[in-house]
Amino acid sequence: MSSSLRSLLLAIFLAGAFVALACGEDPPATVLQPLDFTKPEGEAGDFDRNRIVESAAFTDSETLDVQTVQRFLAKTPYGRPSFLETYQSNGVRAADAILKASRQYRINPLVFLVYSEITQGLVGERNYPFPPDRIEYVFRCGCLEATNCLPALAGFDRQVDCLGRALRAAIDEIKANEITTTGWGPDVATVTLDNLKVTPSDDATAALYDRTPRVAEGKAGGTWIFWNVWNHYTVALDYVGPIGFADGRWIGEACQTAAMCSGVDGAICADNYPDGLCTVSCNGQCPTQPSKPESFCARFPGGGYCLPICNPAAPACRDGYKCVRVAGVGSGDARHVCSPEPG
Repeated sequence: MSSSLRSLLLAIFLAGAFVALACGEDPPATVLQPLDFTKPEGEAGDFDRNRIVESAAFTDSETLDVQTVQRFLAKTPYGRPSFLETYQSNGVRAADAILKASRQYRINPLVFLVYSEITQGLVGERNYPFPPDRIEYVFRCGCLEATNCLPALAGFDRQVDCLGRALRAAIDEIKANEITTTGWGPDVATVTLDNLKVTPSDDATAALYDRTPRVAEGKAGGTWIFWNVWNHYTVALDYVGPIGFADGRWIGEACQTAAMCSGVDGAICADNYPDGLCTVSCNGQCPTQPSKPESFCARFPGGGYCLPICNPAAPACRDGYKCVRVAGVGSGDARHVCSPEPG
């Protein structure tokens, strides 16, 4: 193995090991703006430490596009542009780095903007910050100590990617095991570093505490500042949540969380399918609505799940799906349904 390849593999390994070092760190008090500590306008309501951000909004990677993020950086809530509007790292513009990580890890671009501000005040900065580590290692990914950071992880684009990977890993861990390795999960009571009992209402709130296990209400360094800045930024962007979420999505429609499939009682989001797929377990029959497409209770190794029916002569399946014939549950019947195309 060459020395360059060995160094690269070491950097990748240590990136995952060091990402947890950012957990619970207080940012310097001088890097945040007065606005970050004021109550947001709009309908934010009162702070609830058990519910920081709704999961559907936290994982909404589709509503905001790169142009919207770029406009936000050009006209921030602080009454001036952020230096991030024109900043590039490793040849990648800040807005592009945020959107790339958002799409890859299925995390709202707003999450990256909020963390950039509450960690090192980058959105509120007019000029390139000093010392340079404030941006080059903004989330401390790849840093064992203040003066010992891996060059392979230097740059805002790489730091954003590292943050997205860590947040997605926490959410996936909660889905698989109900809690993270540090003990945070929905409806699980845990005590924070500032000795407050918290019972996260959903996986997004649990993931936030997994990264920063402190409330610090009215101060920097905890989940309160994330909640406060998040609400300021949603007002500035007129962001009210995932597009189409309020109506509830039906069987076969794209999704990122089960909450987005609220058009069907008991539905889940099969997020291992292309762009996610709303479905529901079944024992032979699938839910019906007069105005909604018909679905079929398809047989899977673990039981039955409803998939949208298609016409093989004129299939109208979503991208990434193919009209195929599958066996059903509870009878010898078989139907054509929209199923993921083989990889």
